[in-house]
Amino acid sequence: MTRFRPTEALFSPTTDCNLACPHCDIRKSQVLLSKAAAVRFLAQCGDAGIGRVGFTGGEPFLVPDFLYTLSSEALRHGLNFDRIMTNGVWWKSRKELIGVLSRLRGAGYDGSLCVSADAFHRQDAKKVAQFLRSVVSVWRRPDVVSIAYVTGAKVKETGRKLSKLAGLLGCILKDFGSSHASIEGCGIFIKLLKIELSPVGKASKLKDPWDGRWFKEDKCRGPGNVLFVLPDGDVKPCCGYAIDSKLLTIGNIRRDSAGSILRDISSNRFVHTIYNSGLSTIRRRMEKDGVKFPGKTTNHCYFCHYILTAVPRRILDRSLD
Repeated sequence: MTRFRPTEALFSPTTDCNLACPHCDIRKSQVLLSKAAAVRFLAQCGDAGIGRVGFTGGEPFLVPDFLYTLSSEALRHGLNFDRIMTNGVWWKSRKELIGVLSRLRGAGYDGSLCVSADAFHRQDAKKVAQFLRSVVSVWRRPDVVSIAYVTGAKVKETGRKLSKLAGLLGCILKDFGSSHASIEGCGIFIKLLKIELSPVGKASKLKDPWDGRWFKEDKCRGPGNVLFVLPDGDVKPCCGYAIDSKLLTIGNIRRDSAGSILRDISSNRFVHTIYNSGLSTIRRRMEKDGVKFPGKTTNHCYFCHYILTAVPRRILDRSLD
């Protein structure tokens, strides 16, 4: 029995995006997540104990029909919504923006719309501000929007961008960098969420990952404990930077039900070990096996990526025995 207990299904209907951010390694493709397969899988989630639904990408608003369909189905099955991650600048006209948002609200979506905004996402701040104002107007809720920003590099630039965005909204940026940071004023309250930069791929030159201390073991309660559904139907237990590794694949919604994925999760030795013994256990076993790490890292997502890409598979397999 594994301690993997997901409470949310997170759908990524496309890897396509209208931006090309310097820290992003998601490979764009024309593959789209099947609406029929996603609807079938969503119907199984409630019986499997999954109570929430969220959307990410790529840019999920590039496939709005997927959002409408899954939102109405989630409502029909009594599931709650978490958030839609978006860059906020996918639209070409205000008419298109209001039309898509209104139809999404009409489909029953009442979760948060979370905009990625920081020094790495190169959006026009005025266009982001227009998106945020439009969402608040359509949903008639001051707290329906949030902002996620990457921290760990270019922090001052991010602060300046968010301060400018607050000014465009007629609001004030409060307590930037803290766990209760926000942009608020003029009938708007925007919670700010920090995402720690994992310096892999394009982001590897932005920050030294080996920062001198080992991560605090949490058995991936932070980025994990979700059923993360990719455009090809593969399901992962997290949305981490090691997502491409087949060792993190726990099923595919085209052939597996939500219930069977949870029942068979212990057959994936890597995922089973992470959620029961932790990445720290794998690290200690590797060290006893003679593995010399370049240093110590506080970022457990980076460490997961490292052992899946830089450590020989035979050594990783031995650490799971």
